[in-house]
Formats: sequence, structure tokens, C-alpha cells
Amino acid sequence: MAETGESLADLDLDRMVDNFDAFDRETAQHVFEVTKHARSRCPVTHSDAHGGYWLVTSYAEVRQALSDPETYSSSQGVGFPHRQSLMMPPIDLDPPLQKDFRRLLNPYFSRAGIAKYTGAIREVAIQTAQTIAHRGTADLHDDFAAPFTAEILARVILHVDDDDLSARARAVAAQISRNDPSHEGDKRAQLEQIVEEILHQRAASGARHDDSIDALLYGEVDGRPLTRDEQVGTLMILVMGGLSTTNAALTGIFRHVAETPGLEDHLRDDDWTRQEVDEFLRFEPPVGSLSRTVMKDTVLGSQALKAGDVVLLHYAAANRDGSVFPAPDELRLDRQKNPHLSFGLGDHRCIGSNLARLQIEIGTAELLARIQDIKLVEGTVLERETGTGAGWTSLPVTFRAR
Repeated sequence: MAETGESLADLDLDRMVDNFDAFDRETAQHVFEVTKHARSRCPVTHSDAHGGYWLVTSYAEVRQALSDPETYSSSQGVGFPHRQSLMMPPIDLDPPLQKDFRRLLNPYFSRAGIAKYTGAIREVAIQTAQTIAHRGTADLHDDFAAPFTAEILARVILHVDDDDLSARARAVAAQISRNDPSHEGDKRAQLEQIVEEILHQRAASGARHDDSIDALLYGEVDGRPLTRDEQVGTLMILVMGGLSTTNAALTGIFRHVAETPGLEDHLRDDDWTRQEVDEFLRFEPPVGSLSRTVMKDTVLGSQALKAGDVVLLHYAAANRDGSVFPAPDELRLDRQKNPHLSFGLGDHRCIGSNLARLQIEIGTAELLARIQDIKLVEGTVLERETGTGAGWTSLPVTFRAR
């Protein structure tokens, strides 16, 4: 099975680096080859796409920028190009206000805060797996990973019982994450409206669930209630992150299961370890890249940068840096040292990482308990998402019920 119909020899890698554009379909299909070439030329290299910016592909430089929010700011938005009108806390903020939002939300996404949902997550995983177990064929992206993660976000984490709202949020969020902002049209405005409806329904009902929506409606940051824009923006990023990232991670794992002899039995028979989950996340991170704005003249690596420059920090490329990860282009489930950047670093480390790990472990276990002999549909050519994600758009497979 080929991931793409185009061979590496046919690619003009210098051109693709000079005009690196995460929303370009060809670039997305060869993202690891292109970013490896970029790193070999210069770890901080200039792209002419979207008005010009700096592409950062080495582990050391990505880590340096993530560790220095005073120099590399999130306040102009971390999506790229910067065309959003509504900031999404806490991801689009810098300390100290960013820390206030994290303190507000952390109790609901800590290990202890998530652990109480284990039974409900397992129930959703079992129900979702049972819907496809006897079909013999399914798209594990569309038919398992997507509905599984969407149901958990809506029912378990956000306590949203409106099926129409949940379905609309899922459809719009998927389009935003995959498309160039210049072609999004009113998708962000649609998601903003949906999120506002969710907040309005909760406030009007008077119900309290001791969850993140309650925190947004009744909590405080910087000694004051949240503004309407802060409530909406924060819930937007929780929805977008919750719907796309774990979906991508699960699809990536099952892609390896379908292609790697013996892996299915290994994952079914052995207890999952953090080490194995980390290696899947390193190899194919759910989020490929996010940006920062340079706030003062500085030097990153050996490259001089000016205030106002934009740097695109490529997590997926950093995770394949051979100076940190031996045999970086190999999936090694026994990898001992694995300081991957798939969940970010420091102040902006992914707030949903504990939930993501739990969903990955439970979702994989419950699906493998119900299907076996998973193989890609013959002739399948997989395609990667464009944009900030790094996952697969579909995963058509055949299997037998257990």
C-alpha cells in the first residue's frame, strides 16, 4: 500500500521548502520528507507562502521558542495564517492571563479530573465498536474514531444533550482544521454561533455539572468574570481540539495496525504502556504545527529574526529530529527516551493530554476486543490532512468480528 501516488524522486523539495505551505495538498502528503529537507538546509528557514514566515523544523529550536513566551508570543493567534477575528483562550494568550485560564480549566482536565469519566468513556467505546463489529468493512476514521471522540466530548465532558448542536459542531470543526483560512468562508462564524448556543442553553437551564462550561460561565480570570468573547473563544478551542486531535491519533494507530504484521496481537494481548502511546504520538502527532509571533529582535538557532516575524513551529518535524531520536523515521514501541513535543511544552502544553491518553488506550482496547484481522482495503491510497493537523483523512479497512 502506498501512502501517496507520487515518489520522492519526483518531488522538487527545494521549491516545496521555499514555499512551504501546510495547506498545500502535495506538501501535506510528503510533510516528513519536506521538513527533513528543510532541517538539513537550515533548521530555521524562510517560506514565501502567506506573505512570508520562518519554518522551524529542529527539536532544539522548536523547544527554545516554546519555552520563551516573552519572545515568541501566542497573543496574535497560534493558527497560521493569522486571519481569525476571535482569540481562543488559553491557546491564544501569553502569561500571566494565560495562566489564569489554565488554573480555571485544569481541574477538569487533570488526571484526577478525567479519571472519573473512565467508565463512561469505556461505555461509549464499546457502543461505537459494536456498531461496526459485524460489518466486515469500515472507515475507522469516519465510523469509529470520529464518532467515539465526538460522543465523549459532547456527552461526557461538556454534558451537551442536543444531538443537532453536537453534529453541527463536529462538521464545522472538521472543515476549519483542514482548510486554508482564506477559504474557510463563514465556518468560524458558524462554530462561534454553535458554541454560543451551547453556552446559552446551559445558562438558561440553570443546570450545574461542575465541568468546564460551568467554569466559563461562573468562574473568574484576573479577578473578574469572563467576557462573552472569552467564554466563546475558550469553548471553541476545547471543541476543535477535542474533536480533531484524538480522532487523528486513533486513526494513526489503526493505520499501523492494518499495515504491521503482529502489531494487532501485541496491542490486544499486552497492557498498554505510556511508552508505547508516546511512541505513536511522536511518530504521528495529531497537531503538526502551530505559530508564534516574534516580539523583539532575536536569534533562533543561527537565524536572526525581527520583531513582528512569524515562526511556524513544526512539532511533527521536531519529533523526527535524528539528533534527539535515534532512527527517527521508524516506529519503535520499545523506545526508551522519548521527549516528544506532540502535546507542546511549558505553559501551552496541551490541556487535554490526559483525556487524549485515556481515550486512546480505551478506544484501542475496546475496538480490538471486537474485531480482528484488520487490513487496509486493497488498492487504498491514504491521504494526509492539510493544515495544522497531521492525521489521515480516512482509513478504509476490512476485518472479522471476534
